[in-house]
Amino acid sequence: MKMEQNDAKRQRLLRNLSYGAIASAPLIALAAYSSAGVMAAQPVEPGSSPSAAYLIPVAEGEAEAEARAEGEAEAEAEGEAEGEAEAEGEAEAEGEGEAEAGEALRDAVTRPADYQPFEGDPEALAALGEDLFYNRELSTNNLACASCHMEGAGYADTFAQPFPHHVEMAQRDFGLNEVHLDEMVQICMVSPMAAEPLDWDSEELAALVEFMKLEQEAFQEGR
Repeated sequence: MKMEQNDAKRQRLLRNLSYGAIASAPLIALAAYSSAGVMAAQPVEPGSSPSAAYLIPVAEGEAEAEARAEGEAEAEAEGEAEGEAEAEGEAEAEGEGEAEAGEALRDAVTRPADYQPFEGDPEALAALGEDLFYNRELSTNNLACASCHMEGAGYADTFAQPFPHHVEMAQRDFGLNEVHLDEMVQICMVSPMAAEPLDWDSEELAALVEFMKLEQEAFQEGR
């Protein structure tokens, strides 16, 4: 009789322990859910543990943060790439513009293919050329031909050589290896006098060329 009573007590104790474990499982899971902040309740499938509804982690917040960071990094990289591409494009356009401007200047001071200089009396042309040589109105910066050749550096040693010949300024600023005397006059008009070149068939250009021939002869004799 006593043994039967003890067996009954053990069975009740086991039932209570089993019930307590089952009842406490949701509370333990709920505590874990509250502390982690990443658990989501799901319907309990038949035959599953009562705590299973509370033990499914959800990392949506972390995934969204990572995706946002990756998106920002990609956008920043794309922005930098676009900026570099724009800078390269601007540099290329600037280089092309400078090349085109250089070609235009070179063409402006180079004898045209159908060049026919003005013809007139050499003495009359030389007299007009001397006046133009001192005329500051030919320039846009108040310089005359005489500003350099009479008041400044004079003539380079190469001026004694027959034309066409090499002139450093012509090669440096216009890419011309050799120049004729009329081309050199046009170069001086454009730089340093900052003016438009004279018309190739103009009397003014022919006059300056004729006077410069006399200047060249005098320079050669004075050496």
